[in-house]
Amino acid sequence: MAEEPDAEFLPGFTGRSVAVAVIDSGVHPGHDHIHRGRLGPGAMFLPDGALVEGDEAWLDRLGHGTAVTAAIQEKAPDATLLPARVFRDGLKASPAALIAAMRWAIARRVDLINLSLGTLNPAHRDAFAAVVDDAVAAGVVVVAAREANGEACYPGALEQVIGVEVDW
Repeated sequence: MAEEPDAEFLPGFTGRSVAVAVIDSGVHPGHDHIHRGRLGPGAMFLPDGALVEGDEAWLDRLGHGTAVTAAIQEKAPDATLLPARVFRDGLKASPAALIAAMRWAIARRVDLINLSLGTLNPAHRDAFAAVVDDAVAAGVVVVAAREANGEACYPGALEQVIGVEVDW
């Protein structure tokens, strides 16, 4: 009989050899809770989906992406995290930026795409479904917010995505 995991999240698993794209507001590599040596190359995506590369491009000025990155690093300290900045002036991004960031992550052969975000607009469902299908075909797991205020959130509400909900 297999042992049940203890209270520690996946004991013995550290994220070694796992690459995670964190699509959010970027990351502040100098923050006390960030292990800079575990950050891979990052990028920023403009509202039209245009790519901007360079260290300053993915520097977090909002804090959300840094907090998400720190949480992932706490649970998977040996994973390599690639920051993809889609939030620039506030916690709002276009579907084109999100989809471009997801395609960028797939092209970099990450193992997992983390989106602590999504859209409530069902008009974007099919566009997200197409990029999620590409991710699945490439062997990439997508984790995203499933709902917000009781409404379906895309891409997290899609069947092929591991949808997560806030746990206060």
